[in-house]
Amino acid sequence: MELKWLEDLLVLLEEGSITRAAARRHVTQPAYSRRIRQLEQWLGVELVDRGTKPIRIRSAGLALEDDARDLVNRFYALRNRVHETIDRVTFIAQHTLAISRFPTLIRSVKKRLPESRYCVVPANYEECEALFSNEGDLLLCYQSAQRRFDFSHKAVRMLDMGGDRLIPVASRTLARQLGEMTPGMAIPLLLYQQHGFLADALAAACLPRVIRDYRVETICESAFSASLKEMALADMGIAWLAEEVIRQELDDQRLVSYTHQLGQVELDIVLYYHDEALPARVGEVIADMWTPR
Repeated sequence: MELKWLEDLLVLLEEGSITRAAARRHVTQPAYSRRIRQLEQWLGVELVDRGTKPIRIRSAGLALEDDARDLVNRFYALRNRVHETIDRVTFIAQHTLAISRFPTLIRSVKKRLPESRYCVVPANYEECEALFSNEGDLLLCYQSAQRRFDFSHKAVRMLDMGGDRLIPVASRTLARQLGEMTPGMAIPLLLYQQHGFLADALAAACLPRVIRDYRVETICESAFSASLKEMALADMGIAWLAEEVIRQELDDQRLVSYTHQLGQVELDIVLYYHDEALPARVGEVIADMWTPR
């Protein structure tokens, strides 16, 4: 059985003519007819009534159309999936870093390794370890003094990618409404969902002091920095956001920093990658071109 025989049948069903079908398949009419006969022999049934002019496709041939088309489509889909997995590099990235650091990183990598395909899987910190171990080639994530991954028991390399910081910001409109920050005043906060990595880092670094010095009203909690950023821009409260994510908004003063009053959170950014051929090559390319800020 050959795939081209099924493709020949489908073209014949569409054209209704051996001559036109042979032309579409870029073969001579005798060669095309032989291939249809070979399919008939393999199936053990006649598909074409050659006693009529023009030829007539028998009911057995007509009944095969849906199954033949499905088989051809599935075959090519299988081939595409196989090719997609060849030289495909999967990055696992914490949600914030998938927005802030990954686009610039992958653009630079693509220039050096254009033949490879790339995929990014955004994840919460708590999901990163399992995803990296099971389906990822590289892991881009934050680390803090309190929480760090330990891959020392595996063939995994680590690259220091510099750092970032969570800084407390509010919209320019809200900042005007709040006025000067004074101890004991009420402040609306947009916080990370409890027990997440960024929530724990904020709680360890500066949140206790903020709660002690101000009357805190938690407006909303979210696991995603992107949603907190949009709420901050919508004048809803003060949020601690990664500086790399809000650099433009700080520059054009749509967001105002309260770092001096409320404190900031220092975070390390690291890249883990498996010590295997392609992941190691990508990791080495990143290490070669990366200059910590």
